[in-house]
Amino acid sequence: MRGVTFSLEVPYFACFRKPLTTSSLLTFPIPPPSTVFGLILNALGVNRKSYLKEIEELQRALRINICPIVQLERPTRELAKMLKLIGREVERRPGLFPSSPIFKDLLVRPSYEVFLTSKDYRLVREVTDVLQSPTRPLYLGQSDDMVVVEVLWEGKVRSGHVRELWGLVMGVHEGCEVLRIPFGFEGNSVLYLPLTSLPKEPPLRLAKQREAFIFGKKAVELFGIENVDRQAAGESPSDFRGTHH
Repeated sequence: MRGVTFSLEVPYFACFRKPLTTSSLLTFPIPPPSTVFGLILNALGVNRKSYLKEIEELQRALRINICPIVQLERPTRELAKMLKLIGREVERRPGLFPSSPIFKDLLVRPSYEVFLTSKDYRLVREVTDVLQSPTRPLYLGQSDDMVVVEVLWEGKVRSGHVRELWGLVMGVHEGCEVLRIPFGFEGNSVLYLPLTSLPKEPPLRLAKQREAFIFGKKAVELFGIENVDRQAAGESPSDFRGTHH
C-alpha cells in the first residue's frame, strides 16, 4: 500500500463538536476521520450537492489514523450565542434573530499528524498533490478556523508487529482517553468507530506485540469502513453541520 502523512496545524482555536451536545458544545480532542475526509474534499473543490456521494466513495477507499503532535491541554471554555432556526411561516421582527447562550469548548492551537493510506496509488498521489495546492482555502472543524497543512512523508506502507503505537488504538487501554468518534456516513446515518483509546503521551507502549502499519518510523493501527460499528449509527449528517471540512 502507498501512504502519506501530513500535519494539520490550527494557528488559533478549533472545535470538533460532539454532535449530541446541546447546552454545552463539547469537542473531540482530535478531528474525527469524517472531518479529515471533509477537508480533503474541500481541497479537491467538491461542491455541497455531491458532498455525501463523494465522502462515501472516499471513506471506502482510504484508511486513516490521527495523532496529536503536541500533548493536548484541557479545552478552554467560552460563553457564546447560538442562533435558533425558526420556520419561514413564523413572524419575527426585522433584524431580530432569536438566540440562546451556550458554553463552547475550544482547543488552543492544536496540531495533528494524519496517517493515510489506500490500495489506490493514484488516489494517494492525488490527495498528496491537492493538499499541497488546494482548490479552496482550508479550515478544520468550524468554517472560520483556518488550518495549515504540510505533507511530511509519502512512500510505501509496510505491516509488522510492534510494541509502540501512535494515534488512536483499538480497544480500551490504561493511560488513555477512551473515545467513540464518527468515521463517516452511509446514506442518512453517521458511522462510528468502536471504542478507541487516544494516548495522553504517545506512543502507547503495549505489553505484547501487535500488528500495525509502519509509516516511515511510526507505527499505527489503521481504521477503514470495515471497522465501523453500524449498530451505533443513528445521527443524521445534518447533526454534523459545520464540522467536516
